[in-house]
Amino acid sequence: MDQQWIVAAVAAAIGLGGGWWSVRWLHTRDYRYAEEADLPAVSVTWVKPVAAVTAGVLGLTHGGTRPAYAIVLALASVVLITLAAIDLDVRRLPDRLTKPSIPTFAVLLGLAALIDGALDHWYRALLAGVALGAAYLVLVMIGGGSGMGLGDAKLAPTLGMLLGYLGWDFVLFGTFLGFLSGMVWGIWQAVIGRQGRKTTLAFGPHMVIGALLMLALPVVGAVA
Repeated sequence: MDQQWIVAAVAAAIGLGGGWWSVRWLHTRDYRYAEEADLPAVSVTWVKPVAAVTAGVLGLTHGGTRPAYAIVLALASVVLITLAAIDLDVRRLPDRLTKPSIPTFAVLLGLAALIDGALDHWYRALLAGVALGAAYLVLVMIGGGSGMGLGDAKLAPTLGMLLGYLGWDFVLFGTFLGFLSGMVWGIWQAVIGRQGRKTTLAFGPHMVIGALLMLALPVVGAVA
């Protein structure tokens, strides 16, 4: 029990520090293309508290049995929430974050698996990353989602690995929650008149929400 709360505290600190750094960087708008420079500024102050709380919850969820994995999730949550903020701003997931995240978290998950004694989890995570990335790429090629683009397909392998480390059911339901979140948001925006057929939906945040929710769901059992 003590280990669980220590890991949660460390994870929350990582989320807070990472969120602070993220907000500072996001305020520079360095991720914007030249043609995006004049777009209205979008508030990103929510990133720091959301990253801290999310990382802490993930640490509490997994710190008791998978401490190294919990720390990897804390780091990942900062990256994923930063990507969500960027997608909300410019309707684009930048390659400078999505591409390096794939090998980075593949290695970090491998180290976590060694520390936690769960190499079979890592093998499954790698396979899940390939599978989810391929699935999203197919959907992008056939136009399988409103606002879905190559950036989403480049984000999918990282989400697949993080979820696949726990099991295929996490991959399945985490992906489902992402699509469900996007569908509900799209319907709500249409109802209030902000979403039309030609309006672009930032799907990345919904992918992130689905994955993080699925990763955090066991928290009730973890603290019971």
